[in-house]
Amino acid sequence: MTILVPPSGNVKAHAFRLQPGDSIKENLCDIAQIVFARTPPEECSSLFVMTAVGSLKDATLRLANASKSKEDIKSSKNEVKRWENQRFEIVSLVGTFSKDGSCHLHMSISDDEGNTFGGHLMAGTVFTTCEVVLGSIHGVNFQRQFDERTGYKELLPQQILLEEKWFKGSSIIKAGMLMMLGYSLHHISLPRRS
Repeated sequence: MTILVPPSGNVKAHAFRLQPGDSIKENLCDIAQIVFARTPPEECSSLFVMTAVGSLKDATLRLANASKSKEDIKSSKNEVKRWENQRFEIVSLVGTFSKDGSCHLHMSISDDEGNTFGGHLMAGTVFTTCEVVLGSIHGVNFQRQFDERTGYKELLPQQILLEEKWFKGSSIIKAGMLMMLGYSLHHISLPRRS
């Protein structure tokens, strides 16, 4: 088994509320860009949804088994479902935002009988409120890179190398620390468990 050592950093929380009638995805992306704009780029270019609670009066989700294959799209395996003029509670909202404006959001919604639906968030309109907390990770960059295995641009988290005060020592110490960091960022082979 081969794994990549995940990047890490301190987390900051950014809380806000979306208003009735707001477009949920559009507003989330706009607010993410505001958070990015007020954060020095060398410190952070990654955001994620920490929590969200609220209600929608219109929702559009791309359901599971979505595919970019033309054959699958023709055979309805790439179903996008819209619930127009229906009220839903937001059961969960998860996802990531990148500084380049891209995002990947999944949502679960529950109707007035408790039936729950979930999928990739395409669009939605806030009914009464949507209270959201986004997290930013200091020193981590979320990029998206095309993956031939999936046919989509997939998340590629990277560590941002920061020069901290304690790191301003001699060039020998810097070189040693960079070598250690570079080694830890490469794939590490682990023995398979039997």
